Parts: sequence; C-alpha cells; structure tokens
Amino acid sequence: MNKSGKTNLSSLVHRRLSEVLLFESNDPRFSNVTISRVEASGNLSFAKVFVSIFPPEGHDDLIKSLNNASGFLSQKLGQVLKTRNTPQLIFKYDSGFDHSDEIETLLKGVLPEDSRGH
Repeated sequence: MNKSGKTNLSSLVHRRLSEVLLFESNDPRFSNVTISRVEASGNLSFAKVFVSIFPPEGHDDLIKSLNNASGFLSQKLGQVLKTRNTPQLIFKYDSGFDHSDEIETLLKGVLPEDSRGH
C-alpha cells in the first residue's frame, strides 16, 4: 500500500476508534482516552494506537483494559473499513503530553511573572 493510502487508513482508524471509545464502549474510563496517533503496519496486519489519558494516574491499567478490549474495538472498526482484513490493535501509552506538562511547570518556575502573560 502506498504512503497516502496508509495515511488515509490511519486517519480513518483514528477517527472511528475515537467514536467507539466515546459512544459505544461500556467502560466509562475509555471516555478519558484521547488517541494521539495511529501507525498502521505496511501490510495492515496490525496498527499501533498511541493514546494519552487524563488524568494520567492508572494509565497502565487502562492500557491493559484497552488491549483486552481490542477484539471488540477491531470488530467495530471492521464495520467501516473497506479492507480485506481488520488490523490487530495494539494500544500504547503516549507520554508526550506528560512531558509537555513537566516542561510547562519547569518554565513557570524559571520565567519572570511578566513573560508569562500576567
């Protein structure tokens, strides 16, 4: 599959999984999950789904729950994909947002009051 097709598939997976997590899942914790990006493999056999979670406490358990629910989520995804196979979903925690919060906190301690827009 060419890069454009893979990008389109990744964005479709991203959008559809976001909808399923918000509106079709029975686990209320999934509404705290934001999909940051999706990386589909070249042959579309699997897709890594990177998620951020707010609040981040207990993210390990939530990632385990998402991976346990991957069959249900793949089934819902398969209803809209126009591919022969539905990719196996592998959920990973995206710590990038945590890192940016740490940087912001550090900057608040270093920058003078005037430069913070107060």
